[in-house]
Amino acid sequence: MQQPLFVFLMNWTIVLALVALIAAFIFYPAPSLSPNHLAWMNRGSYFKYNDYYIFYIDELGSGSIEDAVVCFHGFPTSSYDWVKVIDGLKQQFHKVILLDFLGYGFSEKPRNHNYTIGEQADIVEALLKELRVKRVHILSHDFGDTVALEMLARFDSKPSELKGGVLQSLCMLNGGIFQGLYHPRLIQKLLRVPVLSAILSRLTFYQVFRKGFEEIFGTQNPPTEEEFKEFYAVVKFRDGHIVLPGLLQYIDERQFYKERWEGALQQSSIPVHMIYGPADPVNPPPFAEHYRKVVPGSSLHVLVSRIGHYPQWEAPNDVLRSYIEFLDVVSW
Repeated sequence: MQQPLFVFLMNWTIVLALVALIAAFIFYPAPSLSPNHLAWMNRGSYFKYNDYYIFYIDELGSGSIEDAVVCFHGFPTSSYDWVKVIDGLKQQFHKVILLDFLGYGFSEKPRNHNYTIGEQADIVEALLKELRVKRVHILSHDFGDTVALEMLARFDSKPSELKGGVLQSLCMLNGGIFQGLYHPRLIQKLLRVPVLSAILSRLTFYQVFRKGFEEIFGTQNPPTEEEFKEFYAVVKFRDGHIVLPGLLQYIDERQFYKERWEGALQQSSIPVHMIYGPADPVNPPPFAEHYRKVVPGSSLHVLVSRIGHYPQWEAPNDVLRSYIEFLDVVSW
């Protein structure tokens, strides 16, 4: 009788230890925002879309291009991704606009929400209308590329009905725009598994985040330890880690809307440019060859071999140079 009792007590000890561990993860306070993040938030404002508040930055520039450029960030980060290029953009454009998509960054992050690319595009249109933008250029990255392609599809089908101005050009950075060449990371795959995703999203902690996130950067100029912590703090802000599974719905949407979005890219009525960092495990080097083949009317700039998935962070000057060269040849 002693042995079964011992096993029973051991099993319950393990269960209680696991419960305590999970509780520690769930209730452990989110990391504080850095002074850089607080300064970024102070540069911005909020506008209300339906019942949700969306963070955005709208700043005047000194450039000769009398239009606005709007920047779309990627998954799972925020508009802060563009901090290293915003000043250079302001030297080119009359107005620079950045936003955090719903569920990201400093915008609201509702739980049990049906996050769709279409809604994110609606939010962009609503913001541009709110700011009375008439002519706009899009600079996008990763997840933001897909939102940009939805806007491009809308513009090409009914340009007179697109709210928030007329599209002038599109420049994309390292996005999974070709379904067959896109390689989501392991954590992304796990976060799409029912039940498991709900558990994993609540057990997020810095060391796991850092290990997975650093894999998508190249070796030339990866983030510092403090910068990795800043990325993590933004993801955790307002319990953003809990909505990560819902945000990843865009992977399924890319497959469902493949013809619409790839077709919009191939048949675009506006100039399109791609800036690509080849040390990218999410979109590995066959991407460039495929892009040239499938979108021959678009321009492509491949950065040096050690630049990865976040070119605007790893090689901001090269990204700006390539973008400016693209803008110089666009006929206004």
